[in-house]
Amino acid sequence: MYKLIALDIDGTLLDPQGQIRPRVRAAVAQAVVQGCIVTLATGRRHRSARQVAADLGIAVPLIMYSGGIVYDPATESALLHRPLPAEFVRATVAMLRRAGLGAGLLQSPLRGEKIYLGPPEYDDPYLHDYATHPERAELVMRHPYDEMASVADPMVVFTAGSGLTNRQISSLIAENPDLECKFYGYSLRHRSAPDLHGFDLLPPGHSKAVALQFLAEHFGLELSETMVIGDSFNDIEMLQAAGLGVAMGNAFPEVKAVAGVVVASNAEDGVAEAIERFVLGD
Repeated sequence: MYKLIALDIDGTLLDPQGQIRPRVRAAVAQAVVQGCIVTLATGRRHRSARQVAADLGIAVPLIMYSGGIVYDPATESALLHRPLPAEFVRATVAMLRRAGLGAGLLQSPLRGEKIYLGPPEYDDPYLHDYATHPERAELVMRHPYDEMASVADPMVVFTAGSGLTNRQISSLIAENPDLECKFYGYSLRHRSAPDLHGFDLLPPGHSKAVALQFLAEHFGLELSETMVIGDSFNDIEMLQAAGLGVAMGNAFPEVKAVAGVVVASNAEDGVAEAIERFVLGD
């Protein structure tokens, strides 16, 4: 019944230690053997998403940047590419700066997937370590905040802060009624900031759901033939759009509320449970 499976990565496909558990790996492999298309639908950048895909043996187009791009690793090209409008970048960066928050941009892999940050004098300890980490230091570009809107092919505006909450970001957006903006929060780890959270800001209409519909049409499928599995806020629209939306046991309550099914957590092979029940018929 379900011919396309889209898997979120963090909190879903990966267990709490960041690994793909053996039962999950086996279920995905068996689904592919039975002719099912299995892809990833993530907020991650291309570099890290592609590593996970390669580890799992996924070679089909991937949904990344919370739906901003559908990227085909086989041809190194984008099937769907939706960079942020310059005015959205200008308005969100200005809003964050007025609130005293740092702001950054993630660029499309079509432009080298650079990470644009403001001048280093505005860095907090987390941003400093993020910018200088050996895995990404060569990707980091410094740019004046008031020139961020000139960056080519931006995919996400992001910010981070210790103790920063969903409510604070929501209130900040509400104080700017002319700005159409949604956001997704996530936990970050840093030795000097135990309560660190990051937030991705996107325009309405940029979602995993839009990318899922595009990918289904690309493969000649209906949305009713898709199953998606996720755990976080940027999965909600996708769960609602799919033929079957599956929430992990560790998902936020708001995510579980819109799902058709709730399975075990990512520590208990929830992805494998969903595939076995609804695709493999075990």
